[in-house]
Amino acid sequence: MNVEHRPNDQLGTLIEQILGSASSKDLKDMRDRAAYVFLTGTHPSHLRRTWTQILSRISRFSKTATAIDGRPAELQLDQRIVTKLDLENHPMVTRVREYVAKGYRITISLGPNERKPYTRIYLSRGTGDATDLVTVQTDGSVLDHWRRR
Repeated sequence: MNVEHRPNDQLGTLIEQILGSASSKDLKDMRDRAAYVFLTGTHPSHLRRTWTQILSRISRFSKTATAIDGRPAELQLDQRIVTKLDLENHPMVTRVREYVAKGYRITISLGPNERKPYTRIYLSRGTGDATDLVTVQTDGSVLDHWRRR
């Protein structure tokens, strides 16, 4: 996988090293964070600077990008990264797709000043008292409510 970078580009070299490692913690971390961007079309909040820089490098702003639930999004991941990280088969991506097929919509955060954790995707369906709320976590497990930690 050749991530575009300039000579003496430490970030590009770091990305290459992470992608080249078959089963490192950094590769799993990159896959989880990239899955969030892949699903939502936006960056998660409260990441360390290096992870924010990595996500910025492997994604691009796009006027035509859409989130997995069909709403407009800001970011689109490089397709080579999607393939290399096998994001189509990421447990969170698979489970969110199941819920979106049932009519659920992604809610990016729980409020205007709330975090956007890469470890959770908040989904809702319906309105008022008939609203179903679920949280899909990175391992694909589902909480049948929205929970703040």
